Amino acid sequence: MIYIILGLGVCFCSYVTYLIFFWQWKKSCQPFYNKEETLILGHRGSPKMMTENTIPSFQQAIEQGVDGIELDIRLSKDKQIVVFHDKDLKRMSNRTEQIKDLSLSELQTVALHKQRGQLDDVYIPSLNDVVPILKDIGLINIEIKSEGLLQGHGIITPLITFLNKHQIDDKCIISSFNPLILMLLRIRRPETLIGFLYHKKRFFHRWDNMIWMLRVQPENLHIHYSLLDSWVVKWARKKGMRINSYTINDGDIYHKAKAEGLNGVFTDNIEYLK
Repeated sequence: MIYIILGLGVCFCSYVTYLIFFWQWKKSCQPFYNKEETLILGHRGSPKMMTENTIPSFQQAIEQGVDGIELDIRLSKDKQIVVFHDKDLKRMSNRTEQIKDLSLSELQTVALHKQRGQLDDVYIPSLNDVVPILKDIGLINIEIKSEGLLQGHGIITPLITFLNKHQIDDKCIISSFNPLILMLLRIRRPETLIGFLYHKKRFFHRWDNMIWMLRVQPENLHIHYSLLDSWVVKWARKKGMRINSYTINDGDIYHKAKAEGLNGVFTDNIEYLK
């Protein structure tokens, strides 16, 4: 019995070693990457100049010459995908309701706070409202927001419907801090390009995130710039993953990361990096 247990232990350790150090999962093609250039993505558009996550903000980012845009999505009360970061309206308006408690039509009547010098009122767009500007960008990163590991899964089905309808797989990455959502999306729609958002607020976060990446099998690792020197980034590169970093608003940090081969950067200050 002891030899059987020892044998099983050796087999298990060998399997784990194989997964961590040798196994490579199949990754979908990402034609938007340029080997010699670091992609610049407008984080929620151009939020220093126009209200974040709105059509004018995305248009402003495009005018500033970004390679792509990043936006956040949530599900409304009537199961429509809306472009919004926070779970409630407190920070972005004078109202306090949660996004999940209002319908799309109700949300689109909420006037959002404007940036200094911004003249026109702005409102919460749906994901469908973003479609007309997709032709003007090389890449869109859609981040699924979630309040917990077991929450937010309802957005997967309408998102798959959207992706199937618009066929933007050659220019779209889906990311989330919720690895279970990404895992379920990978299972249900394997061709989707996935960006694994590294979560620092976990015990033994490097090992925790590595284990989840082995399960999710993403094409990209999205990680805070303070962790770019971490072994987990080197491990991800050896696994063939592209590395994109958030949120780099400092030119010196950007140029250092670019020199080290960073594939993409999310930034609020497009004008500092272009």
